[in-house]
Amino acid sequence: MNNRDDGIDTDAGWKSIRWQIGLETPPEIVSLGVGVHGWRGKERYLLSDLWCFHLYPYTATVRLGNRLFRSVRFRRVDSPEYANRVRLPRRFQHLFVHFRCTATNATERILAMQDLGFDFSRFYGKLERAVQGVGLPPHRAQAQVWDMLCELTERAGTGAPDTPATHPAVQYAVSQIELRMGETLSVADLAREAYVSYSYLGRLFQAAFGTTVVGYIRARRMQYAEHLLQHSTLPIKIIAATVGIPDLHLFNKTVRLTFGNSPRALRLSANEKRRG
Repeated sequence: MNNRDDGIDTDAGWKSIRWQIGLETPPEIVSLGVGVHGWRGKERYLLSDLWCFHLYPYTATVRLGNRLFRSVRFRRVDSPEYANRVRLPRRFQHLFVHFRCTATNATERILAMQDLGFDFSRFYGKLERAVQGVGLPPHRAQAQVWDMLCELTERAGTGAPDTPATHPAVQYAVSQIELRMGETLSVADLAREAYVSYSYLGRLFQAAFGTTVVGYIRARRMQYAEHLLQHSTLPIKIIAATVGIPDLHLFNKTVRLTFGNSPRALRLSANEKRRG
């Protein structure tokens, strides 16, 4: 498999190089720890069958093929069968993971290099904990690395190869809707917090989800309500408040309009299926 995106823009800097990667299943961690570059000033290496994930807390010059990059406090993901050259003024330590992708299809894309900015310390701390956990059950490190790699594909706006990146304002609004599901949500407040206009946020949601912001909030509330009704023993009035519709009459009406049944009927139906 050729992991390089052949359609890259060679003048776009770091973001022009992306690897296709499979993250539907956890990666197999082969090795992780603290590495040192700079023993000889310039170093060239190749891991023919492993991916590499590096976190550098310093400035370095990296050549990928015939392209030269310079960065500070960045992370790097190297594809198998792609030679790398690192140039450093003196010896420096960094954190690394060597891993194999266990997924059969490479359905996501990840930037080869990225400056993490203020998020660097958070990523470094997570990988440091994984390194310190060597000798513990391997699934712990695997979970940490898998989570970081998945987040990096999201940060880069790289889902499936033909999926456009989600606008940051939509990402913010969706995250706040999930976190504040039980509160009274104002579209105007969400737009203001996301630094866009009310109408523009509406257009972004229509393009991303095919519905309005209000429609999206209602759909998510009903999805959550359905889950709680079918899989928990919480009283219906508590579920109503939990999903942000504390008016029980309005909650019952909304559930009927959405599912064609009352909340009590949905719960009874789920219980009958489990017993049957």
